[in-house]
Amino acid sequence: MQFFKEEPNFDDAYVDTSHGRMHALVSRSANQPATNYVLVHGLLVSASYMEPTARFLAEKNNVFVPNMLGHGKSATPDRALDINEHACVLAEFLTSKNISNPVLVGGSYGCNIATELAANPEVNAQALILIGPTDVFGRSVQELLGDLITDGLYEPSIMVPTVIADVGRIGMDRCLAQLKYMAEHDMDDALLRITAPILFIKGENDKLSSEDVVRDKFEIAPHAQALNVLGSAHCLTVSDPQLMAAMIVDFVEQGPLADSYLAA
Repeated sequence: MQFFKEEPNFDDAYVDTSHGRMHALVSRSANQPATNYVLVHGLLVSASYMEPTARFLAEKNNVFVPNMLGHGKSATPDRALDINEHACVLAEFLTSKNISNPVLVGGSYGCNIATELAANPEVNAQALILIGPTDVFGRSVQELLGDLITDGLYEPSIMVPTVIADVGRIGMDRCLAQLKYMAEHDMDDALLRITAPILFIKGENDKLSSEDVVRDKFEIAPHAQALNVLGSAHCLTVSDPQLMAAMIVDFVEQGPLADSYLAA
């Protein structure tokens, strides 16, 4: 059951950045001023990964869902960008679109990018939401591929054609390069520089975001909150979009939430 009265409209927007032209889905609320939500997708996928949750957020908010360069309708650079480069490009997008005081929502690999972006004081993030954070610093590409395959057993069946289509667009070489960049990225350094409220969300059956990962993040960011969604796995923005939107908005508008939530 949807909590919005009518399907929100998303427009295509394009911004020229230092590494190529970036595409984004944009929905601006009829009621201004409104909170700016920026949703950052993960590895092996495009903005479509965040779109189900974005549609629930868009009833009363401004919502921006960019395709990282090399993904979706965005331009493809000569090489795969690392996490810091993606964050810099996204900062250029925010500036071009006059997006101030954003709520940054990262999914999976997008958590790393969103965290680096939130650590940039010029962005002035209102809050940082990390859904399925995959801080896998120091792990091998082979281990990460194994985790992805295992987690796929717990995800909605719609993810199979989605991932196949997106990987076909991105290219396996770039996907492997991004896995390597993810393994080399230490999220802790960025977390230490963030003063905005932080919410970690993981699914009970998530094979890519362990309890140990979230516990380690608490030692770095004790002002954060972590929530477990019972019955869900890694791809919460697809499997439980209405719940994700409700949790995000409640955290931003009301502060700390209940300890756990049950998936639909």
